[in-house]
Amino acid sequence: MPPSLRLAICAICVAASSSVAFAVAPAADLLPESTKGFISLPDFDELSARFDETQLGELAQHEDMKPFAEDIVKQFKERLSDGGVKLGIKIDDLKGVYAGEIAVALLQPEPDQFDEKTGKKLDNHSHAMMLIVDITGKLPQAQALLKKIEQNQVEQGAVKSSVKIGGIDGVKYVFPKKKGEVEQRIAYYVINADQLLAGDNLDVISAIVKAQAAGKAAAPLSAFKPYAEVQSRCDKAAGGLAPNIRWFGEPFGLVEVLRAQSGGRKKRGKDLLKLLESEGFEAIQGGGGVVNFNAGPNKEYDILHRSFAYAPNDPKAEPGDRFMLGARVMDFPNAPVETPPSWVPEELATYLDFRFDMQDAFKYCKSIVNSYADDEVFDEVMQSLKDDNLGPQVDIPNDIVPYLGQRVVQISDCALPVTPNSERRLVAIQLTDVAKVKAAVWKILKNEPNAEPIELEGAEGKVEAWKLEEVEEELPTLTIVGPGFSTAMVAAPQPAPAQKLPNMAITIRGKWLLISSHVTLLEKVLKSESDLAKAADYVAVQDALTALGSKNDSFYQFGRTDEAYRVTHEMLRTNQMPQSKSLLGEAINRIWAIGHEDEIRQQELDGSKLPPFEQVAPFLGPAGFFVETQADGWMETGVTLRK
Repeated sequence: MPPSLRLAICAICVAASSSVAFAVAPAADLLPESTKGFISLPDFDELSARFDETQLGELAQHEDMKPFAEDIVKQFKERLSDGGVKLGIKIDDLKGVYAGEIAVALLQPEPDQFDEKTGKKLDNHSHAMMLIVDITGKLPQAQALLKKIEQNQVEQGAVKSSVKIGGIDGVKYVFPKKKGEVEQRIAYYVINADQLLAGDNLDVISAIVKAQAAGKAAAPLSAFKPYAEVQSRCDKAAGGLAPNIRWFGEPFGLVEVLRAQSGGRKKRGKDLLKLLESEGFEAIQGGGGVVNFNAGPNKEYDILHRSFAYAPNDPKAEPGDRFMLGARVMDFPNAPVETPPSWVPEELATYLDFRFDMQDAFKYCKSIVNSYADDEVFDEVMQSLKDDNLGPQVDIPNDIVPYLGQRVVQISDCALPVTPNSERRLVAIQLTDVAKVKAAVWKILKNEPNAEPIELEGAEGKVEAWKLEEVEEELPTLTIVGPGFSTAMVAAPQPAPAQKLPNMAITIRGKWLLISSHVTLLEKVLKSESDLAKAADYVAVQDALTALGSKNDSFYQFGRTDEAYRVTHEMLRTNQMPQSKSLLGEAINRIWAIGHEDEIRQQELDGSKLPPFEQVAPFLGPAGFFVETQADGWMETGVTLRK
């Protein structure tokens, strides 16, 4: 081998080994396992380029969206100057500064605390926020950013001082307390090991600096079992496709952190978070996933997302059970994907088909109801419904429950003109004995003062039904959040005032018990003679999901994002989103209610400059997802296609 070639090979080897030795550590290696929420953007330039090629990206750049986009930027800047952004850094500020990963994390640095007498876990007011940015080769730009941050923070009245962070020179800003603030806001910044670190907890940011020196935290997030399981499942399903976004959340800990950020839980009465923990729902140890834009063999997927909810067998569960107490209701068996029922109209916003073990769920919800009531009321109520001379005298456990099938379908659409009540939803449960269920349900409805019998026009003539007026949703619910099928479950009390279902309606069609939020949607279903299964966009989504592995699933969903978004768009445009009774509106209100239980949410962003819906709809394509129940969790895969 010529000396010159040997020298070149040696130089390449040295360069390669040097790049490995001095490459910045991934944020998941530096963050501790006390991280409760995590979002990583491995390559923001790649993400931006791919997003811009999607229809959503085209919409964001469209001339019609400019007034709204510029106004939103203005509003965010105003909130920044008013202290609205805790660390004083926006994505736009990082342009020209980042060289690789951008990661944001919410942490709960203090261990769980327990009551010495009862052994119950106490409210933990510990919380922290961290931003980690790879600035390899961008030190001057990062230093310039710190100067800009200094100007922003000082303008907010912050007092700057120098501080040692893990032995490294950093800066600290202390903000004056504002009215209503429980804690004084503090922000720390330091540049070390080719990374910009920003946080609001000195112990946490110091530990990150220490981890940088060691190459990894002593107990890193990356080695945390739930995180590792979630990411490995998603990476395996992705087949080597590098994600544009990676995310993770430990659901109960994340809710506690959000509460702590708001100054702790303020409302008296039943704490639903604690209730769910005590009922075994903590078996959901973590959820997360990966998101890609403009993906697929022919870039046919505008958005491709995969997520996994990690819920291994609870060691406290009874033999033969996966979970304990009320959490046993989480039984979603897999089954072959079936054609939508014939009564499902082609014109709808969303269609969801899933499997649920009704027999076991009824037994296991007893524990949840009793826990919520702080009393053994479930059996008493069932007995009263059966024996009370003034009641319906129906034996629900024996007259109804045994004849409920495992297949459940939910559809939604939008009634025009758009109002806060425009999103209409219908749930259908497949029955194994129609006559017995009808006899029992009709007997209950005849005894219900708010119910009245009605006749509706159907495709095959008159249909007997029932209308229930002004039915309040009084029971606590679980709100599912996240891309596609949610892997993070957040419990929150009802926002005040209680939601009411206008003119709810019930009937039976074929082998299905139909329960609709609106009489008008039930009428639409009964008159329908169309076939969703033959709709071109449904077929396109079905083909895409089949190609991605859909075959034997517990959940299967199809949606038209334009119709699904119509209510949200109009509520935002007219600044009525807090009043919206859509699923998204209620989800936002429930999540916001964490720490604000006694308040009514106000819309924080002015959407009045949004263009009319007709200008937005052409950019919103059909979408769908499927979920496979696995031995230790649920794997979700979903897509949004170009329209």
